[in-house]
Amino acid sequence: MIRRLARIAALPAVLLLLTACSGGDDGDAHAKAQPSRHPVFDQPLDRQVFLALRETQKSGSASFTQTVSFGSAKGTAVQTLSGRLDFTEGAGEAAVRWQVPEKYSAAAKETLLGITPGGTAGAGSGRFVVDRQQIHYRAASAGYWLRYGSADTLAAGDGNDPIGHLRGSESPVGGTLLEGVGGSDAKAQQSGPAGGRTYRTEMPFSTGWTMFPADLRKELAAEMGTSALQAGFPLTVSVDPRGRITHGRADMSRLLRKSGALADVTSLTMDLTLTGFGSSKPAGAPTESVRKAAEAVLPMRDVKNGGCVDFDTGRRAAHVVAGVSCSGPYDARVFIQLPLRPGATAAETQERADIACALAHDAVRPAWVPKKAEIWSWWTPGHASGPGGKDLVTCYLTTKRGESQDG
Repeated sequence: MIRRLARIAALPAVLLLLTACSGGDDGDAHAKAQPSRHPVFDQPLDRQVFLALRETQKSGSASFTQTVSFGSAKGTAVQTLSGRLDFTEGAGEAAVRWQVPEKYSAAAKETLLGITPGGTAGAGSGRFVVDRQQIHYRAASAGYWLRYGSADTLAAGDGNDPIGHLRGSESPVGGTLLEGVGGSDAKAQQSGPAGGRTYRTEMPFSTGWTMFPADLRKELAAEMGTSALQAGFPLTVSVDPRGRITHGRADMSRLLRKSGALADVTSLTMDLTLTGFGSSKPAGAPTESVRKAAEAVLPMRDVKNGGCVDFDTGRRAAHVVAGVSCSGPYDARVFIQLPLRPGATAAETQERADIACALAHDAVRPAWVPKKAEIWSWWTPGHASGPGGKDLVTCYLTTKRGESQDG
């Protein structure tokens, strides 16, 4: 009886061991049947481009190069933007460089580069550093940085934020193709190199239009009706095996008009390349030779008699300049401001301003103003200065960087 009871008592232990082994086998089989899902490739096709953008941002940082090409029979104007992005901290740095063919008209150059108070196209290159709180800009010709804080952009007195185009929403640096990727639904895909993929999709029309500075947009957007908004821009996006965006190309030629300053331009494309994921953090905000934009940047009408200015503030606004010392290089120097009522038309107002400055040069010319000089005039209405402002013409001379006007 003792031996029988011992055998019966052992049965539960044996059954428990068998159950445990059986349970382990089922768990392994279940694990093999449910492999980990790819964060991009195993998702619905129409969401994969959007998710690729999120994987790119999760990488933490990246280096980038983007070209925007305006093609015409007179050659191709190219803007090259290159730098580094820190998606985690919302910071970035970039250098911008324009190459515009000599055959392009003055109006086309001014549209692409912006216009200065010297009646010429804006600077073709510059550098900037952005974060969530401020933007630092440095002109290629300047020995200092301008720091724009969250409220400093209003110091110019026009109520706009044209420096804001340097900051993006999907990317720390503004104006990149990443801004248009987030709203794109993939239409088709094909296998890419080393396990990556390439998608064919469309960028929303409204998104593509807003990727350009406000002043340049005035010469774009040929169609803004309902039909135009429904059709996007052809976009291809390539991703690596981990689902991170490595290249994008958009054909934005539908933004071009057959009239205006860019009438000769027949193609508009944007190409973006991303590399160095996780190892390309940008430099921090500059700490040396930094000037507060709220103190340095001002409208041309507010420059005092004898004051010197630089034209390139990063804002692409012709009437906004940076005050500088006259002991160093500068772009222009004001010699007098005069009250002047407007004419019946803009052309008549400009003519009256030119005559007033020419007479002032002959009658009240300061000692530092040359007897023979090219005089420029900038007329502004009184309301631009706020309540009680007066209609004024600012008279000034331009100079080549580093040259003196004295004598």
